[in-house]
Amino acid sequence: MNTVTKTQWGGVCLSFLTGIASAITVTKASPALLEIKKELPLSVIQIGWIMSSAALASVLLGIFVGALSHRYGPKKVLQIALSLIIITAGFSIIINSANELILSRIIEGIAVIFVSVAAPTLISHLSKPSDMGLTMGVWALWMPAGSVLTFLLAPVILEFFNWRWLWGAAFFLALPLLILSIKLVDPTRTASDTVHKKLSRSVVYKAIIMGLIFTCFTGTFFSMLTYLPTYLIETYQVSLSNALFTTTILPAFIIPGNLVSGFLIHRGIPWFKMLTFPAVALTIVITLLLHTSYPDQLGLILLALLGFFLGMIPTAIFAQSPRLADKPIDTGRVIGIVITGQGPGILFGPPLAGFLIGNHHHWQNLYPFYILLTISIILFTQRLKTHQPAH
Repeated sequence: MNTVTKTQWGGVCLSFLTGIASAITVTKASPALLEIKKELPLSVIQIGWIMSSAALASVLLGIFVGALSHRYGPKKVLQIALSLIIITAGFSIIINSANELILSRIIEGIAVIFVSVAAPTLISHLSKPSDMGLTMGVWALWMPAGSVLTFLLAPVILEFFNWRWLWGAAFFLALPLLILSIKLVDPTRTASDTVHKKLSRSVVYKAIIMGLIFTCFTGTFFSMLTYLPTYLIETYQVSLSNALFTTTILPAFIIPGNLVSGFLIHRGIPWFKMLTFPAVALTIVITLLLHTSYPDQLGLILLALLGFFLGMIPTAIFAQSPRLADKPIDTGRVIGIVITGQGPGILFGPPLAGFLIGNHHHWQNLYPFYILLTISIILFTQRLKTHQPAH
């Protein structure tokens, strides 16, 4: 734990806005894809690479970026990420082929994993211990808030401009953030930081367990987000537009889940309860959604509850992960290990769910898959609890 006596909210906000810029970078591909296909010929394989490259970077580079943050400080890593976002956003003006688009996407994926590790690391060093729940609750909003912002802006940008402006939209946020970051003091750069020791086995073990909890979360969320529109269309015979609108309820209600979890942790609720209770609630909600009959209005409420309880989980992960380190300087490497856990869930969750559904769309086959993931969150949390203090 750090010994900061006053939370530096300016730095926390800058780190959060950097997360927003990277979230725009991640989510812009989905609304832009139809317009891109009108201009650039894209194969199914190329589309897959465009959509999944950020997750691939998480799997391959999370631990490496944690080591970079440990050696050079999270501020410098964050500045590198902002620079990459600015470069790739500017490059969008001259993209003329699918391969150039994929190359841009791969670089963006690297920038996103840099932000995913460096921003929460920096926030943890800028927060006094009693504010960690609040600051990490704010940080956990980066992806849902950035996603909502992207999908709100995308129709306007695509109508009045073209997909290149949407592809480069993060430039207008990343550039001023890079300039502002110059004056940001990196609290990890002290004389004692010159010694770089290996993490203890105990710390690595705890970080891996937390990373597996992250895997269960991302596997659940991204597979649901992938197949929910199709499920709604086939099960309730709604139109595509209505299915897409209804699907937005899931990520939208993650935001209040993030905030409530952060507030409760700030008020002293133990971190493990903020992982266990939402997982139990998710088990109940998923059972009701997939195994009971209910009116449409109740279905919307259940979907909102699903997003709300899902949103509580990443806040608890981010709030507790810095506390896994023995020393504050090790926070970046610990978070690097934890963040690596998000990649497998994004990469393999949707394909595995698709395999279980099958060509005949047996949606009931998803039930044991989701129950396994939620129960795993509970079991991993209990395992971690035995190795980590409650506060």
